[in-house]
Amino acid sequence: MYEMFVNAWREIRRRKNRSIGIISGYIIAVAFLVISLSFAGLSWLGTNAVLEYTGAQFIGFVYSSSPRDGDIAFRDPDHEGLFVYNNPTVLFPVTLVDAIRRSPNVKSASPLLTFTVITDDYVSRSWVLAGFDPADMESVRMASCSATDIIEGRLIEPEDTGVVLLEQTFADAEQYKIGEIIYLGDSEFTVAGILSPGTRPTKADIYMPLQEAVRVLNTRIEQPVMNVANVVLVDGSGALMNNRAISDVREILGFNSSTLGYGCFNPAGAAMSITVKGMRILGLIVFASVMILIVASQYYSVVERQNDIGILKAIGWSDRSVISQIMAESFIQSVIGGVAGSVAAIIVFVSLPVDYLLGIEGHSGLSLNLIIVTTGYILTVLAGTLAGVISAVTTLRLQPADILRRL
Repeated sequence: MYEMFVNAWREIRRRKNRSIGIISGYIIAVAFLVISLSFAGLSWLGTNAVLEYTGAQFIGFVYSSSPRDGDIAFRDPDHEGLFVYNNPTVLFPVTLVDAIRRSPNVKSASPLLTFTVITDDYVSRSWVLAGFDPADMESVRMASCSATDIIEGRLIEPEDTGVVLLEQTFADAEQYKIGEIIYLGDSEFTVAGILSPGTRPTKADIYMPLQEAVRVLNTRIEQPVMNVANVVLVDGSGALMNNRAISDVREILGFNSSTLGYGCFNPAGAAMSITVKGMRILGLIVFASVMILIVASQYYSVVERQNDIGILKAIGWSDRSVISQIMAESFIQSVIGGVAGSVAAIIVFVSLPVDYLLGIEGHSGLSLNLIIVTTGYILTVLAGTLAGVISAVTTLRLQPADILRRL
């Protein structure tokens, strides 16, 4: 076998122009394979970064059969109650939120208490309040309120007390400004910020820390409560897993539970699935193209050398020896071309402004996937070896006498 590779290397060096052409084909093939698949891979990463959590935020709650059938009694049940989008709900212990957090399909979860409360007994005017945990903004930011929603003032901090956020439409209607005092229950609160009237699964007129919302609630009910919520804010682990997260939340909350979210996680998940399928198809097309290019180059190399092969057979070389020789040449050329092509792909890819070309952030040429490079190299060598086999088999039809007569 050693002599076979020595002869193959000698033949490669003897016909330099032909060998350089074939090796260049391997370089182009592996470089194209690695660069195209790497670009596709980074495109998928960029798409995934945008769509992975799109629509994966939702709220969970438990319906009440009617506002008067809840587990607490409001002083004015005609104008007060635990409502989510005008649907009566019931309280549940915050320990259920801990159980939801432990779900493998949930990224984070946080309790929320939202209710309608009378603020002026003389005109029965009621406002919608929402109490959230300022220390757990990971779940709150997408389902209730976040720093990006602030159009004036600031967001509530975990250590804040006696401060609230107001929805812009509510603040304009009631003519509240930043720094003014608003009276709720038997306490006064300072307006710290005003939120844009965006689309969120949970909306309220007034937002405040959860514990202070509980204290306001206790001023309007017969029996005080603590460590309770009527809504859980959920940040799912991803758009593709959101249906499972919804099922987990409903199972944990139990009978009569429901969820409400953005509803765009299904198209986001579908877009991600299409991208993955597209990458697979692209990989097959690219590899097939590379294979055709390599087989064609090796085949024409054999056609070009028909006279040499006829002479070798005439002087006693067996078909097996000729085939082994051609396969060894193809293998050496594919190894050299594969290495050079991989290095060229790395240099080109690192030199390109990938993040700018793809319009994504957080990625650069240095994030080239070495697994793709290695896989591309191995596939190219295997394709080269297979091309050598296909080309070598064509030599079995060559008859030495016919070839020698054409010399």
